Amino acid sequence: MGFKEARRQRFLSEAHARELDDDLKHRIDGDRRHIAETELVKDAVSDYRWLIATGGLELLILRYTAGHSIEELRTQLSSVIEDFDDFIGSEISPRLQDPSRNEADTLEITQLEAYVYVMWLLSLCKLLGHDALIPKVIGWIDKTHDFNRGRDILFENLMQALTGAHVTTEKVLLHPKPYRPLARATVFEPDQRAALVKEFLETWYKDMAPCYWHGTHTEKEGSSYFGYWAFEAALVTVLWDIDDSSYRDHLVYPKDLVDWAREHRTEAVPSGPSRTPGGGPCPQAGWWFTPALKGSRRYFTQGEVMPNIEGSDYGSTFWQWDVDQTAPKL
Repeated sequence: MGFKEARRQRFLSEAHARELDDDLKHRIDGDRRHIAETELVKDAVSDYRWLIATGGLELLILRYTAGHSIEELRTQLSSVIEDFDDFIGSEISPRLQDPSRNEADTLEITQLEAYVYVMWLLSLCKLLGHDALIPKVIGWIDKTHDFNRGRDILFENLMQALTGAHVTTEKVLLHPKPYRPLARATVFEPDQRAALVKEFLETWYKDMAPCYWHGTHTEKEGSSYFGYWAFEAALVTVLWDIDDSSYRDHLVYPKDLVDWAREHRTEAVPSGPSRTPGGGPCPQAGWWFTPALKGSRRYFTQGEVMPNIEGSDYGSTFWQWDVDQTAPKL
């Protein structure tokens, strides 16, 4: 199959796909070497780790656009998640806990680009069959729990569908434009859902105008276009088991990911009990972890006090049920 037949969006030429693929790999490798070989202040390390993580995500999306196999993308996703985790681990508290910065690297879902990044990462984890990585992504968002959780009905509906854990929230959206139709698709009657997802897809690109990647396909030279994909529409389609026949050929709908996810459907992530704040009793015996402390995974007996982590950049301590309940090998 030739490039034109394999590519998944018509805006991508073979020459541009190769050039941008090489450029992203070169930039990521260079940033990794710079961190390893140069003495940098913590802020600079964080900046480089953010560029590595987002560059890896762009590279993965570019390869999806270029027609690479789903199996290849599945392999690549794990390293993308690891790079975002490295960024979170290197980040300093004031940056992540200051929503007034209004920048994507705060991962505050009140900021549109940050919201989109989180949606993309959660969607790709589910669609590419990496359910076990979903709690890690949620852990990053819970790092600033007070800013992120219980504030957006679509986000919390997705969290409940992905994990089974419920967080009470008002019926409000942080980003009603473009997300109102998609949010409605998660709560309206089954016979109305397909039309709502289709509505979301039809307005998605126009309403994403504030995002840095919007319009990049029109750049004549040095284009950074890596693809336009409403991965969150695919996520809702899979989680709510919606018939996508009326919109599956829409330009920004990643139907190949939906088809693969449905063919390789896995059971929902076992959530166990809901997250538990530090200082409270353990509600169920088992293995737990907290984003407030790296390497915190440990076994608690029921009723045992789950400690607060003092001096953590994460703010409040919340212990989360580990989807992997196997004891570590000695």
